[in-house]
Amino acid sequence: VVGHAAAAQHLLEEAVDSWLAGPCGVLSFLCSVLLSRSIGTVREDMDDMTTPLIGGFGHCSQELVNLMLIGEASSNVFDGSRWLGDDPSSGFLVKGIDGDRVGVPLVGYLSELEAMRYVTVGTLYKHPDCPIWVLGSPTHYTLLFSMRRSDAQLSREASLEQRAKKVFNDNALDEGSIAMASSLGAMLTALGIGSDRLAQAQQELVNEDVVLWQDFKFWTARQFGCSDGPSQASSSKLNLFLYDGQDPPGPSLRSIVVEQSDIDPRFAGGGADGDAFAATLHTRWPNAVVQVMPFAGAGSEGGGGGAPSMTSL
Repeated sequence: VVGHAAAAQHLLEEAVDSWLAGPCGVLSFLCSVLLSRSIGTVREDMDDMTTPLIGGFGHCSQELVNLMLIGEASSNVFDGSRWLGDDPSSGFLVKGIDGDRVGVPLVGYLSELEAMRYVTVGTLYKHPDCPIWVLGSPTHYTLLFSMRRSDAQLSREASLEQRAKKVFNDNALDEGSIAMASSLGAMLTALGIGSDRLAQAQQELVNEDVVLWQDFKFWTARQFGCSDGPSQASSSKLNLFLYDGQDPPGPSLRSIVVEQSDIDPRFAGGGADGDAFAATLHTRWPNAVVQVMPFAGAGSEGGGGGAPSMTSL
C-alpha cells in the first residue's frame, strides 16, 4: 500500500525495468489504478456503468483515458456536466471534466474526433497545468508537448470565457447554447457584474425571452475590457514536439511549429484539407499554420519529415 503520491512515483520509476516491462506490465498498472480509485467509484464516474474500459481492438475507452489523466472515469471530455433533455428530473446527466472537483488537469487532451465534430473537448483539457497534451486518434495515442509552460496557460480572454461558459451552462436549457432571459440576472451576479448593468444586458442580449451563448460571450468580454474576437496566446509562434512510441515502426520524435494567424491555413502553407493532424491542432490553436519537421539530433529515432497522418500516429 502506497500512501503518498511521491512514494507512488518512486515505486513506478523503480518498476520501469521490472514488472512494468513484463508482458503484463500495462495490465498490472491498470489494475493498480482501478483498485486505487475502487471499482465501485469508477462505475459511479461513468454515464453508463456497463461501459467496458477496453473496447474493440484493445483500444481504451474515453472513461479509461480520463481515469489515467484526471483520476476520474468520466465519460466525456467537455467541461462540467450536462443534462440531456429539457427536464432535469426526467433527463439524463452526462459527466465531463469537473474543474471544481479535480482542478486544472496536469496533462491535457486533444482529439481528432473534435475536428470531425463528434465531440467537444473543453477548455480544461485544452489548457492543462503543464504543456503536455495526449492526442487521441482512431488508432492510438501520441504525446504533444512544449518546453515552455506558458504555452498551455489560459490568456485573460480565454480565462474569462471559461468562467462565462460555466455560468451559462449552469443556466442553459440545452447543451449550452440557449438560456432563459429570467436567468440573466443570476448569471451576471455569478460573474461579478453589478445589477446596474442588468437593464443594458436585457436590452442587448434578450430576444424572445432567451439569451444565446455567443451573444452572452461577446457581451461579457466587452464588460471586462477584453476583445470579443478569438483570443490569442501570448506568443504567436509555438515550438512543440510530438512523440509517437508506436512499435512498429518504432519511436519517433518530431518538431512541430505552430504559428498563429488570422489567415485560413489552407492559403498560408499549412493545414490543408484532409490533414487530420493539423485539423486536430486547430481545435486548440484555430487558424494556425502547422509545420512538421524531424527533430534535430534525434538520429534514427527522429522519424520522417512529412506531416504525420493521424492514422499513423
